[in-house]
This record gives sequence, structure tokens and C-alpha cells, in this order.
Amino acid sequence: MKRTILPNQFIAVVITLLLFIAGCGPEEEAHEYLSITNTEYVNGTDTDDGMIMRVYTYDIQTKALTKLSDLPYTSQYPLTVASLANDTIYYSGVGKDKGDELFSYDIQAQKTQQLSTGLFAINSIIPDTVDHTLVMAAVKNGERPVKVIFFDQKTQEMNILNDDDLDTTTWDISFNPETSKTYAIQYSEEEQYSHMEESNKTQTPMVPPNHSIIEIDPISMQTRKVIELHEEQILTLSARAEQIMIATAKHINKYPIEYSMVNIRTGERTKMSLPIKASSELYLSKDGRGFYFLGEYVDANVKHERGIYYYDLKTQQFEEVFLQKEGFINNFILLSNP
Repeated sequence: MKRTILPNQFIAVVITLLLFIAGCGPEEEAHEYLSITNTEYVNGTDTDDGMIMRVYTYDIQTKALTKLSDLPYTSQYPLTVASLANDTIYYSGVGKDKGDELFSYDIQAQKTQQLSTGLFAINSIIPDTVDHTLVMAAVKNGERPVKVIFFDQKTQEMNILNDDDLDTTTWDISFNPETSKTYAIQYSEEEQYSHMEESNKTQTPMVPPNHSIIEIDPISMQTRKVIELHEEQILTLSARAEQIMIATAKHINKYPIEYSMVNIRTGERTKMSLPIKASSELYLSKDGRGFYFLGEYVDANVKHERGIYYYDLKTQQFEEVFLQKEGFINNFILLSNP
């Protein structure tokens, strides 16, 4: 496989990052894996019988791919997350009031339960965070902004961050297992609408509103701004130890995409040159050596399939994890099983 050499400056940054993460403390015994959502037709390519959400796990250590279950695809956006710690799959599905709600599927008992009410759409689900709390990026019924919602799995109560704020919307969320903090990409709906009107008026590519990353304490619900980017879209993020990896774009729905590391404490941003095309689902590995991503890697001589890959920052080598052969890979997440 062809190797791609990165700039010397970035290699120095990577080495510094690796040394920092390696010195963060003793290694935990948590077992890491990927939870993958792949939508497929129930009967091959026959559309008459509809589609299913096929749930897979990929063991980081053994590299074993396991199909856990098939779940009905009824939501606006197919989303599943397999919590091996709880032996449960959490997913989005149509509720009794037509909006998308949070559901759970007990893998052993093969039973489904609707957990939430009053939601319209769910964009992200992160289980196994702090004190049996599940974190979502979701839209309440009758509203427009995407909210950060903390869902207590024991009481089934929802704690919504800044519930009265009807202008700020959340694009993506990430949980940092080393600090137990949640991080969210946010921007102003009003500002985005203004930029969209200007784009339509001038018939030019849409410039994004300012995007910020905030840090959320799960206990106090206090927030802190980590970084704000001027007229630049933050497409996705992955928080790990003292760093956040981000993908960004200067125009809405336009390439190129840039990649950076952001220091959580100082907000300092370091851009990286990476041979990939990925606009969603980036996950830094536990050891800090690399990251998993959904997309393609760039090689002028070979056409690479869309899929989930691992990229080693030190060796600049790729590893295929799950290629898109049957159906469509919608999303995946990196989780730990204590």
C-alpha cells in the first residue's frame, strides 16, 4: 500500500500528542469496539419490503466483526448504538406521535421499549457516559434547534441543556472518556439563515455562520467555550484526553475539508494534512496513535471504496475496518466495554 508522507511540522505535532496521551496515566482495562449502523433492503435489492438497520460491532483488539441484530428502519435518520456494557442497542424510531423517539432493544431478551416522548428527531446517541446517563443531540417536537439532551437511563428523565434557547443549535456531540466531559458543536440559527439569504441573493456558495465547540460538565451542567471559528463550519469532532480532532469547511456542502487538532485547555488549533475525505464520524483511538473515520482515503493511483478505516498517524498507514458493500453505512461510534 502506498505511503503518504505528511509535512514535518505535523509529524512533530503528532509525536508531541502521542507523548502527552501516553503520559496521561495508567492504562485502563476497558475493551474498545466500534458500533456500526448499516441500512440494507430486507430482501436484497427488493424495495417492496422496506429496509432494516443492521447493527454490527467491531472489536478493536481481535478485529472481529459481529452482527448483533436487525432493527426496523422507521426514523427520519437511521441511527443505532450498541452498548455491550448494558447488552442493549439504543436507536431512533418513529414514536406514537409520529416524531422520532429513543428506543432500546434488549439483545438477550429480544424486547423493544420506547424510552423518550416529545422528540421530533435524533441526530446522535452516546451511551455509557456518566452515572448511567445517555447523551443525545435531538430536536424537541414543535421546535427547530437541535439540543444537547442528557437522558437518565434509570429514571428515564431528560435534562435539556439551555432548554429556553431557541436560536442556538447543536451540529454534533462527543464524549471524552478520559475527562467524562461532553463536547458540542454549536451555531446560531438566525446567523445561518442570514448567510443563506445572502448566498441565494448573490448566487454564491454559502458561507457558514460562526461555529463554536463548548465543553459541558455532566454534573453541574456548566459550559465553557473551547474555541470559536469565524465563518467556518465544524463538521464533526472527537474529544480524547486533552485534544479534540475536528473536520472543517469554508463553505456549506463544499470541499475541501480541513482537519485540525484543538487543545481543550487553551483552544489552540493545529491544522493537519491528511490523505482522507471524511465529513462525519472521526474517532481518536485510545492510545492516540491514530483515528477511525467514515469516508474514503485519497490515493491518486487507486479508487478506494467508501467505508470505515483506521489511519495510523505515526506510520501513515490505513487499515480497512468495514467497507460499504451491502447497503449504506450511516454512522458508527467508538465505545468502551468495562
